[in-house]
Amino acid sequence: MANQVAAIISGIDYQHLYSWFQILELMMPRKQVARVRVEDEDALSADDVTVRHADDSTAPDRFYQIKYHMNQSGHYSTEYMIAHKPNETSLLKKLFKTWQTIRAEQPSRPFEIYLVSNWAWDSADKLKGCIGGTNNSLSLDFFAATDRMDIGKRRKKWQMELGTSAAAFEGFMRSLRFRVGFDCWDEMMQRVAERMDSLRLKSDPTSLLVASGIVRDWIKKGPIDLTRDVLEEAIKEHQLFLSPDEEPSVHVYLMTIKEQKYDIEPEYTLDWRGYFAGHEQKRGHQLNDPADWNRTLLPELENLEGKINRETDCRLIRARGQARLSPWIAFGYAFCEVNRYTIEVHHFGKHWRTDAEASPDFVVSSHAPDGEILDGEGTTVAVSISVTGDLADDVRSDLEGRTEKVASLLLIRPERELGRECLRGAGDSVALAGAVKRLTQAFAKRWKATKLLLYYYGPLGGAAFMGHQLNAVCREIQVMEDQQPGYAPSFLLR
Repeated sequence: MANQVAAIISGIDYQHLYSWFQILELMMPRKQVARVRVEDEDALSADDVTVRHADDSTAPDRFYQIKYHMNQSGHYSTEYMIAHKPNETSLLKKLFKTWQTIRAEQPSRPFEIYLVSNWAWDSADKLKGCIGGTNNSLSLDFFAATDRMDIGKRRKKWQMELGTSAAAFEGFMRSLRFRVGFDCWDEMMQRVAERMDSLRLKSDPTSLLVASGIVRDWIKKGPIDLTRDVLEEAIKEHQLFLSPDEEPSVHVYLMTIKEQKYDIEPEYTLDWRGYFAGHEQKRGHQLNDPADWNRTLLPELENLEGKINRETDCRLIRARGQARLSPWIAFGYAFCEVNRYTIEVHHFGKHWRTDAEASPDFVVSSHAPDGEILDGEGTTVAVSISVTGDLADDVRSDLEGRTEKVASLLLIRPERELGRECLRGAGDSVALAGAVKRLTQAFAKRWKATKLLLYYYGPLGGAAFMGHQLNAVCREIQVMEDQQPGYAPSFLLR
């Protein structure tokens, strides 16, 4: 009896943790999850956790049946799915009734039904080879097999058990996902801890137990729609948010102008002041040897990123320092979004982070999709980004003096008054970076450009945030540094 109770408790905790893992998608905007339920009575047997997406999302809704077993004494198979005691219903038929209910509720919206279990599929069962490796769905072999083939005979057994039409059977089968042979208890805890850590939540074993308890409390209250607001309220109530001091991070100083004391001590320092011309207390915009931009400084930055990537599992980079705009663009490019880095910069006493939500009211525009046509030919284009002040005339003047052909110039600016306060915070900077990437990417593609000249006038936060999102924009990005007066090439990013 004691072993049975332990198994039930472990299974419930496993289910709660798995549910919590799905619920956390509410804090991940790109997932477009609108609401989640645990023990969702509307989903019949696939009710353990249900994930519904925003109305404008094309992602399929997900319905989960979670079955945890204390040991590997059993497995799933063709027969197991349709086995049942007298006056009871097979697992397959329970899931089919769920499919019928959901399909009636949402005739056109895509959805998937998941069987999640740490038990694997019987290796002797022919159907095991029909569970696709990409998304755990049934493969084409399952649907294409004739009734005389082994797979076809097993498929026929399932359809007879359900007693339904061929069309309904196929629709149901295509919705199924067999996530079997899934994580053991320790792996499940690690998976949940990693997601909590990435969302800046406490992820120690005690915090995981607290999270499981939150799910348990929601179940006791009955089916409720969990939204981001509900989730964040529970997280705050149970003090699961990491304080800035607790969040794992790497501290980096970047200096090209002068040394300065900051709120954190550096673990790594990029002191490039000696490469820059000017007074030792305030270095300028020019290098003593312009070749050092890509010969020395960029490799040093790339080596630092490689070292942090290899030697730590931290992806939050707290960056500090007095540096020019070109180094900050290159810094953001090295610790880019696509490699899962988050960058925090110090901006006039405030901390701006690249994982902030983009401000919905921060609008960025360009004067025309084709830009301001210059030579009208060639594979080089130019982009001017004005934030602190209007950069357009200075960029036009610089381009007039260049010998290489520049096909067109794109002028980008926020639709608000330019100036030092144009970017009110991290959300504005994230919105700026996202808009610059979209506009620049489309512009370069329109002209079939292989090289892009990038001019920027704005705060360092905007520079780092733009660099953070500059991947997949153009084959080569030549960052232009203001020499006061004039411009000169700095980093060439590929």
